[in-house]
Amino acid sequence: MNGVIYCRVSSKEQIEGTSLESQEAACREYAHAKGIHVLKVFVEQGESAKFADRTQLLDLVDFCRRQKGVVNVLIVWKIDRFARNVADHFSVKATLAKYGVRIASVTEPIDTNPEGKLMETILAGFAQFDNDIRAMRTVQGMRRKIQEGIFPWGPPLGYKSSVSNSEKKTSPDLPDETTFPLIQKAFRTFATGGYTQTEMGHLMQSWGLSPSRGERFSPQSLHQLFTNPYYAAILVDPWTGDEHDGKHAAAVTQEDFARVQEVISARNRSTPHQKEREEFPLRGLVRCNACSCALTAGFSRGRTKRYAYYLCQRPECTKRGKSYPATEIHDEFTAFLDEIAPRPGLLEELGERVIREAAKDTEAHAGRRQRRRKRVAELTASTQELIKMRAKGLITDEEFLAQKRSLAAQRLAVEHREKSTMTVDQVCADLHQIKGPLTALRETWRSLKSPFRGRFERLILPGGFVNGTIGTADLGLLFSFFRASAGGVSYGVPLRCVRSNPLLSEIRAFVDVLNGVEEEKSPPKRRFENSHRSRLRMRNSNHGA
Repeated sequence: MNGVIYCRVSSKEQIEGTSLESQEAACREYAHAKGIHVLKVFVEQGESAKFADRTQLLDLVDFCRRQKGVVNVLIVWKIDRFARNVADHFSVKATLAKYGVRIASVTEPIDTNPEGKLMETILAGFAQFDNDIRAMRTVQGMRRKIQEGIFPWGPPLGYKSSVSNSEKKTSPDLPDETTFPLIQKAFRTFATGGYTQTEMGHLMQSWGLSPSRGERFSPQSLHQLFTNPYYAAILVDPWTGDEHDGKHAAAVTQEDFARVQEVISARNRSTPHQKEREEFPLRGLVRCNACSCALTAGFSRGRTKRYAYYLCQRPECTKRGKSYPATEIHDEFTAFLDEIAPRPGLLEELGERVIREAAKDTEAHAGRRQRRRKRVAELTASTQELIKMRAKGLITDEEFLAQKRSLAAQRLAVEHREKSTMTVDQVCADLHQIKGPLTALRETWRSLKSPFRGRFERLILPGGFVNGTIGTADLGLLFSFFRASAGGVSYGVPLRCVRSNPLLSEIRAFVDVLNGVEEEKSPPKRRFENSHRSRLRMRNSNHGA
């Protein structure tokens, strides 16, 4: 019988002591007594108990895979040396079982009989319980330090730790002789309100102050520095948000720190230009007839009232500053709406063509659906293989995350195409819903409110229109179809792919606007990574990043 040995310690003290040697000696003695030939010894030095961080365990799994049928048993000193988490324990055990490898503990009576399995489960549970208790006590210890006014992590820029890295911190951080006065100066200067954060970064750089990592302050690091209450001798418990007085020397008074926060908030609350106003429904849509740039809008004051107008403010434009009465542009636009409004028969014709082409599309759609499902299965298999490669240590964390994001994006795109397919019944219902509003285009436009009116305009004229020449503007897909059909011209977008045709997607967009459906917002990118990065930023700040 052949076997392998796995030993692990989780601290430097255990590495320098006799723990590893004693574990290996006990495992070899057990193997000799049981007649097991040891093929290889895997030693984990100072790694955490997390499966993903244990390189030797990953190598062990890969070794057993490559030596499938040769390795019969994995020998550990105790169950808690193998895993400190019940899920990890049985996950790795199941993987090893596929390779014909069972687990044997030198000091614990685990076996394949019911009593041994029960004992193994109990021991794995106690290992996790012990690990959880350690983690809880660690957190409690750090929170107690914060309540006592001592920052338990590395200090931010401007301070130095009162102890070396190998010692437990029992006294507050000390001001750094070189950088502390510059931090004080930076807060005093910023509190005047005369500088932006970017300008402060340039000033601090000119003073010789820079982050410990990197040559220049980034906008994120500047914001992080000036909003860190540590500099006002305030410690925040990250688990509860409670504030405690710090025993370290403050770089800024709490009054000046509050003033800096007001300066930052005031700049962040700068009011954006109001683009959508009832008086100027075509702002951003109508363009200058000299430079083709979008016109802005304003008011001119007469003797008795204000007059709305549109104008171009592009410096290079030959008609810069020339005003156009808003009423004239609005009349031009509404007259154009009357001109392009489809007759009811066109919508009925479109519905008939959709139904006619749908019959031809049925077989092709079934083939596309089958190909999409096959592609989803391929992407799922690729993801599973990627996870196996990471578990075996064949790729790095960075490579794993990059490839996983790519596969997830591809799968999401395929699934979205599947979900976005439209049935014939749905298309017919949508056409029936938009029939009335589109045949009365002027009244529909006037009845809509922002931001739906703007979306409605863009569906009709995606590129806007040039003042005075609206008749030559490019129409949206649906209205181009109406114009081509009214003139007896064949329209360029075929209807054969009914369920994914862009024309039908535009019909759905009109329905959403008329029903007041909000535009779908893009999900925040890398949500997990951003939240994880925010936690890292706090920790990096604590370490002087």
